[in-house]
Amino acid sequence: MAKRGVGLRGRTIIGLLLAGFVVITLAIVWRRTIGIAESRSVRDLDAQKVQLEGERARLEGEIRDLSTRQHLGPVVEKRLGMHVPTDKQVIILPRSP
Repeated sequence: MAKRGVGLRGRTIIGLLLAGFVVITLAIVWRRTIGIAESRSVRDLDAQKVQLEGERARLEGEIRDLSTRQHLGPVVEKRLGMHVPTDKQVIILPRSP
């Protein structure tokens, strides 16, 4: 008599199904873990972006305040020795046609 091939038994099929279930479950958990970590990093970057935008607005306001004529006038007079001309120092030239 020749030996027949032994087919898959019930325990083997259940074991393979359980192993497949475990592999699929581990893949899903791994994917979700990566998603949560990426979500956390995106949230941190958004918070940093908001902070940097606030800092930029503050610096633009400071630049605007420091570049006004009231602030630049005394600085120019001290460092460059410039002053506002008197009426005798201003010469108005006629336009040439």
